[in-house]
Amino acid sequence: MSGDRPDQAQCDLVVIGSGAAGLTAALLALDRGCSVILLEADEWLGGATALSEGMIWVPNNPEAAQLADAPGRQAEADAAVAYLLANSGNRVDAARLRSFVDAAPQALDFVTGRAGVRFALNRGSRDYYPEMPGATLGRRALNPLPFDARGMEKGLFARIRPPLGTMMLFGGLSIASQDMADYTRVLRSPGAALRVAGHGLRYLADRLRGWPRGTRLANGNAIVARLADAVARSGGQIRTHWPVAQVGYNNGRVVGVCGPKGKVSARLGVILASGGLNASHAARRQLLGPSPHVAIPAGIEAPDLAALTRGTGAQIVTAVSQPVLWAPCSVVPPGLARAGAWPHFGDRAKPGVICLGPDGRRFTNEAQVYHDFVPAMIAATAHHPEGPHCWIAADHAAIRRYGLGPIGPSPVRLGPYIRAGYLRQGKTPADLARNTGLPPEAVAASIARFNAAARQGVDPDFGRGTSAYDRGNGDPLHRPNPALGALERTPFYAIRMTPGDIGTFIGLATDGAARVLDEQGRPVPGLWAAGNAATPITGGSYPAAGLTIGSAMIFGYLAACDATAGIRRKSAAE
Repeated sequence: MSGDRPDQAQCDLVVIGSGAAGLTAALLALDRGCSVILLEADEWLGGATALSEGMIWVPNNPEAAQLADAPGRQAEADAAVAYLLANSGNRVDAARLRSFVDAAPQALDFVTGRAGVRFALNRGSRDYYPEMPGATLGRRALNPLPFDARGMEKGLFARIRPPLGTMMLFGGLSIASQDMADYTRVLRSPGAALRVAGHGLRYLADRLRGWPRGTRLANGNAIVARLADAVARSGGQIRTHWPVAQVGYNNGRVVGVCGPKGKVSARLGVILASGGLNASHAARRQLLGPSPHVAIPAGIEAPDLAALTRGTGAQIVTAVSQPVLWAPCSVVPPGLARAGAWPHFGDRAKPGVICLGPDGRRFTNEAQVYHDFVPAMIAATAHHPEGPHCWIAADHAAIRRYGLGPIGPSPVRLGPYIRAGYLRQGKTPADLARNTGLPPEAVAASIARFNAAARQGVDPDFGRGTSAYDRGNGDPLHRPNPALGALERTPFYAIRMTPGDIGTFIGLATDGAARVLDEQGRPVPGLWAAGNAATPITGGSYPAAGLTIGSAMIFGYLAACDATAGIRRKSAAE
């Protein structure tokens, strides 16, 4: 690294953003002998990745390849491409999609081998549209394993963005996705109780030793911490509180960045991994108009991509089937556990749960993919004076067995949520309707009709429970249909849901090497984009869990491969 003033630094490559895309790109460039400065506008490292479950969707991953009935490498790649194409309509670049699938196992090998990030195949995660060509069950989605961060430099550890409160206990004890079964069975299983007690004792020891939170990091936090640690150990400079106002463009190529803190020159160029429009308030207003939608998480602010790339000719793609990755959400009031925006993913498919619009009637299949549920909600309720919204309701048996939204199953107390007005309660369906402002007769009739069909395991109105995806999110022990159950046991409960989004589908146009393209489809020299800064490979659909972080990591890898290709050729010649 050259340059003796931090506001006039020079390096080979600048990376903007510290999520999975940016950290993977930075590490690959460092691994090839480049000097790298990674700039993060926030005080925290990790962006949305640090707040996520951390699942990644990676075709041809090594663990799936070891299964007895695994197809050959080429057959699996072809099946993954066919699946993505089948769910992307005509808004997808097939060559870019193929590049993603072909590079997936190499990118995974790199982050596991170079940074030590460990993943385990999620055998229960199915592709979201299991009836489509190329779909699989339990073969492509992987969860990160917990990371022991006690070996990290404490200053770097302190800069890793803490998880959402939904993924922690006691303000600092991380709960891995793999741990959830233990935490929900802690009163019924001695083995689960022992494991949970072990987590608690370790957390207590960490705090007594001066760590700001527990050092057993999980989910997306584990990915960010391992990658950031590897970047720092490899000599990369990681600078927080360093917002970028614009990339520098001179003589037809990107040559660095500038911002309030100065300029950084980059011999090879700049990789944008800065997040998407859903986290940019200015871009959100411009591209989505006045929006009642809640960005999840709401506390991250990303730069405006149009302002960032002004003067380069970079193209922003708006011709997508949906502008954002939708998720129905509720907002938990301050002062309650898990306060803030809460995405409702699996609870909608549980027996004893129903969703009702402002007219007190069902409007869609509650158990369908969250990205499809919200457009159905908007279509049915957009003209309501309060804007698009609905209520997710459950009977007492369902909420105690499965929980609802952020409210965990028994023995979690319902009282605080009821007193705060977040959870509404009624002794009968009509009583619940009055407490939610819904028409009592319509609610009572809707629940009665739903109950009669659910007892038979069918949904003649919207086909809930027909898809293997619906049933997979239900209760496998419930008969005759895992995703359908009557609301019978009083009292009844409801939570108000509105449209939310957890990512963006509008971003910079890129090719299979993650090079940013101009309006004529030509690469902008010295500029690459990955993660939510780039338009996703599926053109506005979301067909699989883990596709966001998986593609961020893979295209971050591809961006750095392309940016450093000249260096590699030079080294080979020498």
